[in-house]
Amino acid sequence: MGERPIDTGSPSVAEEQLRIGLDYYFGNHVRQSYEEAEKWFIRAAEQGNPDAQCMLGRMYAYGRGVEKDYSKALYNFGLAVQKDVPLAKFELGLMYQAGKGVERSLEKAAILWNSAAEDGYSRAQFAIGLMYDYGEIVSRSREIAFEWYMKAAENELPQAMYKVGIRYEEGMGTVQSFPRAVRWIREAAEHGEIRAIFELGWMYYFGIGMDRSEAQAKRLVDIAVERGVVEMITDEAKGNDPYAQLRLGWLYEMGWGVERSSMKALSWYIGAKIQGTYRAAELAENLSSRMLAEYDRDSAKS
Repeated sequence: MGERPIDTGSPSVAEEQLRIGLDYYFGNHVRQSYEEAEKWFIRAAEQGNPDAQCMLGRMYAYGRGVEKDYSKALYNFGLAVQKDVPLAKFELGLMYQAGKGVERSLEKAAILWNSAAEDGYSRAQFAIGLMYDYGEIVSRSREIAFEWYMKAAENELPQAMYKVGIRYEEGMGTVQSFPRAVRWIREAAEHGEIRAIFELGWMYYFGIGMDRSEAQAKRLVDIAVERGVVEMITDEAKGNDPYAQLRLGWLYEMGWGVERSSMKALSWYIGAKIQGTYRAAELAENLSSRMLAEYDRDSAKS
């Protein structure tokens, strides 16, 4: 009796091809090769495997080992979306948000993200939280933003854990609770979220939910600075994020990770104060008083 022919169209074969492609993509057990990964993904995708179609979409969208090709990315994401793959919905939403290969449409992005978020996909839940936080397409609601951040945090998304911690610390969109803030910030830091490591330094410095320790604060801030937190916070501050503005002002006042500048510190404090951020008014007033005292002393000497 002859050997049974392989049914190359069976789901099991397509899934095995997907697995091989993923091994090459991530370098699991084999030398990493995007070229080989693409070949195996194409084989699986041609048999209708939605996860392979999604992976191809990501390779073409980001130019991972291949030349960027938004039309191919859109095609493959579209196929995967038809089969309800949450990651594909999220990625296709990103393309609509940025207008990559398509006319920019935040409305279409929101529809796709909402669908993926309802599927329980944490990055989509986080994206919906951001939309409500900044009032993009939807009416701004920090309470609804917090609800979506919490869903993503409970799905162990580090940046969502950080956001939840900040919200508890600031009492914005939810009741203020320093113990809950510490819990979520610590968890985010343990997952490697750089801003959470920085935030622990901030909390140690001011004794927020823990015993005050300037030594611990400096140690944690130094770690975060080495990992690029100043650039992250600066970008967010320029994007009118009040929490980032407040913390960037503090860095300038302390001279940690940046050149000390009381004027820059005060400017960022005021920006955060205008948006009603916790502690901003206090820090702005204290710094302003010290600056005036220094000015008076300098004037008296001259």
